[in-house]
Amino acid sequence: MTIGTKERLLDSTGSFVDRIFLAAPRVISPFKPVRKISREEYEKQIDFYFKEGYVDDPASFFSFPAERPSYEVAERKPYREGEYQVISYQSAYTAKNPFIRDAYRSFANNRTGYIIRWVHGDRPRKTVLCHHGYMLGEPEQARAMFRVDTLFSMGLDVALFIAPFHWRRGTGTFRDRGIYLQPDDVVMTAECAGQAMHDLYGAFLILADLGSPSTGLIGASLGGYNTALFTGLAGIHAFAAMMVPAVNFNRPLGPDTAKHPFPIDERLRGKIHRVYELHSPLHLEPRLPADRMLVVASRGDLVCPFKYVRELCDTWKITRRHFLTGGHWLVFNRRERGRAWYSFLADMGFTGNGGIQA
Repeated sequence: MTIGTKERLLDSTGSFVDRIFLAAPRVISPFKPVRKISREEYEKQIDFYFKEGYVDDPASFFSFPAERPSYEVAERKPYREGEYQVISYQSAYTAKNPFIRDAYRSFANNRTGYIIRWVHGDRPRKTVLCHHGYMLGEPEQARAMFRVDTLFSMGLDVALFIAPFHWRRGTGTFRDRGIYLQPDDVVMTAECAGQAMHDLYGAFLILADLGSPSTGLIGASLGGYNTALFTGLAGIHAFAAMMVPAVNFNRPLGPDTAKHPFPIDERLRGKIHRVYELHSPLHLEPRLPADRMLVVASRGDLVCPFKYVRELCDTWKITRRHFLTGGHWLVFNRRERGRAWYSFLADMGFTGNGGIQA
């Protein structure tokens, strides 16, 4: 058996696991309540993004805070020789779409942003800011996923950005747990992406105020998507590492998988798809040099389809790309991901002296 054939078989095995995962939403879909909205109202909401020029110029849709958000250390407790902190701050994001602005703001928990920190506290340290995946965000999950203990042992401070509608920012109801990505409500998803970019920029400003001399960004899955999107909008971060990133939400669980309360013709379907792609990093140019970006993906990934990842690497001319065998969940040469990541950190100057700023 040639190496190429073996890798293809392993990729197919990884893809099979992804297919099982992707089957669940399709099985549940017939039992999900249909949104109570008319076609006229939904199309009016969608047309806003066309009339304002956001679809043709995606970067113009996004906004950053004019100044650093006010914040406080809401919780703190010992962590090894340093401290675990929960930083809370108010999100000043206002939904761009006037037709859902009041509804969006009605989610009170989501108006407070959070940054989790694992810090040494003795002197300024370089920081790795992590962005979790979809429907994740629990600090302990992130601590394991991003190997926070290892990064801390390397002398780095580590932080976790909590995306809108995740962890304490959620609605508190099981039904709304996946509210960030809604194939049947592309308008809501666009505004979530807008708030994520706004709040993520604010998180960088807060970390700088807390003493971080340099902060790099790493994200996985949805976090990888937002890391790429942020890199297409800002250059405030020291580096961007994208692990099994999503690049285009239209596949595999895009609007065509949604159940609508009215028929969808080709004209409306086309508009829905364009708004759902409004925030894809493929529509932007990177604000960081190519050698300060890292992509690690799996060739058999169906959850975050590999073809879009490869397209992003080619379009952005990302040379630090590592394509592994397997799928989104089942990766057979997982150690290569760690080797690529720690080698990248060293090249970015985040190891050696432990990231300590003299």
